[in-house]
Amino acid sequence: MAKTRTRPPVLHTLLDFTAVLPRQRIGHRSLHGLPAGDGSPVLVLPGIMHDDRQTERFRDGLKMLDYTPFGWDLRRNFGPTAYLMEGVKVRLARLARDHGPVRLVGFSMGGLFARYLAQSKPQLVRQVITVCSPFADPLHSAWLPTGPALPLWRDVDIGTLCYMVRQRPPVPWSALYSRIDGVVAWQACRDETAMENCIEVRVRHRQAMHETQVLAAVARCLAAA
Repeated sequence: MAKTRTRPPVLHTLLDFTAVLPRQRIGHRSLHGLPAGDGSPVLVLPGIMHDDRQTERFRDGLKMLDYTPFGWDLRRNFGPTAYLMEGVKVRLARLARDHGPVRLVGFSMGGLFARYLAQSKPQLVRQVITVCSPFADPLHSAWLPTGPALPLWRDVDIGTLCYMVRQRPPVPWSALYSRIDGVVAWQACRDETAMENCIEVRVRHRQAMHETQVLAAVARCLAAA
């Protein structure tokens, strides 16, 4: 697939970074009518520079829908460092050992980790859902150029990782994208040759983990798989 080499409009970036509250925060009332879960394990992966605290409300929503959600337990996401790449594989293996194949929900950079895990450990993964994750063009679609960060990931083959996340996961998958995303280009968050797997939501990138609209879309994807 050709690289998009597209970044979000400056106005969207400004609106994204000045947004304080989500449009509709996840809560009991906002879950009305959503499909119930089956108790299966869901590993929720945070975006870059985020940790499990930012995904706590989303995981609470999954729990209220009768799934068994887990954080990644690796503190802050600094991108594909050797430590995090190995740590997330260990976390997945332990959850699969204790609970069976795991569903993965990844926000932004966390979604790239999810697609990497599905490619490298498909027997442990039941499903992959990415939220505003630029898997189609990981290095050239963010509002801030990623070149200066590459030295942080010098112990990892970035070229191979980019290739892996661009491939369709060998398990059921869905990709949520938002045209008002101000952090990554929405064009890079979907697969134009498999649009039946791509779902549009209207959320700011930095608020996606707290939005009912995102939880609702994820819940429907989980129920459909």
